Amino acid sequence: MTRMEKRKTIEEKKKNRLIKWILGMAFIASTILFYFFGPYFFSNIPGGEEEPKFNLIFDNHWHRVDFLLEENIVFLPVEWVKEHIVEEIEVLQNPLRARVSLEKEEIVFQEENLKEFMGSGKLAIDVSLLEKEGEKYFPLSGMDAVFHTNTIYYPEPDRVMIDLLKTPYYQGIVVEEENLRDGTDLWSRRKTVVKKGEEIRILETMEEHYYVRTEKGHIGFLPKNSLIEIRKQLPNDEEMAMAFVEPEPLDKPFGMVWEYVGNSHPDRSLDEKIPGLSVISPTWFDLENEKGDVTGKAQFRYASYMRKRGYQIWGLVTNSFDPDMTEAFLMNREAQDRFIQQLLVYSSLYKMEGINIDFENIHYRNQQQFTDFVQRLSEKLREQGLVVSIDVTIPGGSLNWSQVYDREQIAPLVDYVCVMTYDEHWGSSPVAGSVASIGWVENGIKNTLKEVPAEKVVLGLPFYTRLWEETKNQDGTIDVSSRALGMEYAKSILEEHHIYEEDWKWLEETGQFYAEYESEGNRYRIWLEEERSIAKKAALIEKYGLAGFAGWRKGFETSSIWGVLKEAI
Repeated sequence: MTRMEKRKTIEEKKKNRLIKWILGMAFIASTILFYFFGPYFFSNIPGGEEEPKFNLIFDNHWHRVDFLLEENIVFLPVEWVKEHIVEEIEVLQNPLRARVSLEKEEIVFQEENLKEFMGSGKLAIDVSLLEKEGEKYFPLSGMDAVFHTNTIYYPEPDRVMIDLLKTPYYQGIVVEEENLRDGTDLWSRRKTVVKKGEEIRILETMEEHYYVRTEKGHIGFLPKNSLIEIRKQLPNDEEMAMAFVEPEPLDKPFGMVWEYVGNSHPDRSLDEKIPGLSVISPTWFDLENEKGDVTGKAQFRYASYMRKRGYQIWGLVTNSFDPDMTEAFLMNREAQDRFIQQLLVYSSLYKMEGINIDFENIHYRNQQQFTDFVQRLSEKLREQGLVVSIDVTIPGGSLNWSQVYDREQIAPLVDYVCVMTYDEHWGSSPVAGSVASIGWVENGIKNTLKEVPAEKVVLGLPFYTRLWEETKNQDGTIDVSSRALGMEYAKSILEEHHIYEEDWKWLEETGQFYAEYESEGNRYRIWLEEERSIAKKAALIEKYGLAGFAGWRKGFETSSIWGVLKEAI
């Protein structure tokens, strides 16, 4: 090896030793820095949720549940609710609903008279379900009042919290801004920051820390010295009590419309507020049997849509138009109590402002029993501030359908009497004719006013008509049948037969347009309801100083009708 090569080898060794020394010193320095400052640095890196596979906390226990959120209502699978909240749930069809059996003692009202009236035993409540991809979901947050739960959805952690209101818990207040961490050691990471004065629920007490939940639903650990004013929160009777909505006074005259609800709810999520319309009355409830059970079709989402648009909700309840069942019911005071109790619970749950009584086809011999029942029902509802209205036909006519209403006795018992001034010629009428000719309507109102004060009378308006089919038999007789049509549909059928608006004939005696056509040897006739005919009837509101109008039914009208009615009131 030459001298030059030896010198080069020595220099390389020196260089390598220097590199090793520098690396060694760097390692020692980094170790020291990491020891003293690493925990602080890493603990302030925001961490993820400690239980990413769980998305629901029930009574401070973690669960993984596929939940839905619609109109701020938390829906959970029926089977999960049945397993954890209430066992007695029966899923029913047509409409899809869950029948929940409740202990009456568990239904808490603030009013002492209501507590006594509810008594003891079981009470069944129907709850509309939501079905998605074969799974049935229960609107748990809507039922918090009867289950004594508090169900809250927190969007930031995308989590549902369900607390049992009967379970005591401890709570404290944050002294100064503090990091909520995912553990108790130096290496635990920050999850979020809690602010000074924030109320914190304590889930578990440890040696130097609390395991807590924040107001926004974050779970983690705080040092004990970060909380003050630790106190035990006991069950609050007022918090668990069911409440009723206090209705705002209606502008007079007011507009109302009935909404037909069958096996499914109409979707009103995109509807805008209708000027002049103040009250929606969905056909939510039916007497189911002589024992006083009620079939319920009410829906929390629909109620939310209506409230957002500023409407009052008067849930409609029928007797299923069954005279024999109604008679047995009216003879049974216990059944009537059961019926009233269910309506009280429904009224509170769905934040209804009123109840619309639609009992029809009642045996005339039960006239007094029916009046007595209306008095008992109305007293209980009005004690809670609910508006009570009743639907009646015009005076005269059928015993079961008209004369059974003792209007003079009923009027003082209710807030409003809605006169069904339509079906002059009903669906099975032996002769074709108008649904509501102006003379027939006005006479019906004038006769009603002999028994009911004008300020309580609501004028019923038909948003529908009937298409009559007349078939001539060989013996010269004529068979008549009909079907109900909404305004737009009636117009389209005429246009299909090349009859347009300019072809309609105005009949002064009925206050309606008339049209007819022939098809396959049969004669088809129709007395139309549209802007002009509705305006003539609506003018009776001002003429007689009536309380307002009620249209049957939502969805049958054309949009232009609302402008006409707005002008009328």
